[in-house]
Amino acid sequence: MGEPTEKQKRFLDYIENFSDTYGYSPSVREIAGGLGLSSTASVKKMLDRLEERGFIRRGGSGTARGIELLRGRSFPVLGRIQAGVPVTAEENIEGYISLKDKAHRDCFFLKVEGESMKDKGILDGDFALIRPVPVVNSGKIGVFRLNGEVTLKTFRKGPEGVFLLPANEDFEPIPVGEYDEFETVGSLVMVVRLVEGSYDPEP
Repeated sequence: MGEPTEKQKRFLDYIENFSDTYGYSPSVREIAGGLGLSSTASVKKMLDRLEERGFIRRGGSGTARGIELLRGRSFPVLGRIQAGVPVTAEENIEGYISLKDKAHRDCFFLKVEGESMKDKGILDGDFALIRPVPVVNSGKIGVFRLNGEVTLKTFRKGPEGVFLLPANEDFEPIPVGEYDEFETVGSLVMVVRLVEGSYDPEP
């Protein structure tokens, strides 16, 4: 399959975004309009080329409706986050990891550092897929910013207060006090371990 050209990527991105928004794939005319093209013939030629290269599959008689994208979605990998910098800031992106499952829209990866969550099967060097949310339920794992530091822990809120809990007996629970600067970054969706190779520098 290889990598798509920039022009092919524009087509693929438009088809993906349209399908995510409306729940069905765009027509040839909709693709032309969405990309500012005057000729539907050029759209048909591009769809033929995308199908030949294995990026899409079309049903019926080769029409645009029923386009199935055969690529996954690329999620940004964020490295070490400096205090005070938004965790999703573009300048923090180190690369991308592609997943066949395209359902996790707006998610991003954080690289796990340390062994504080090892008893939950989350190891140093793993990549945690995070969904941005304002609140994580008690007992769930999420990413939090506490006094400028970003950490992956289990959130617990009860009569005794709010704590960020590790999953390793060598680490102590972290209390969240009334005067601490505390923010929920997102909830943990899944953990990916790259056995071979690394992530891609570009999506």
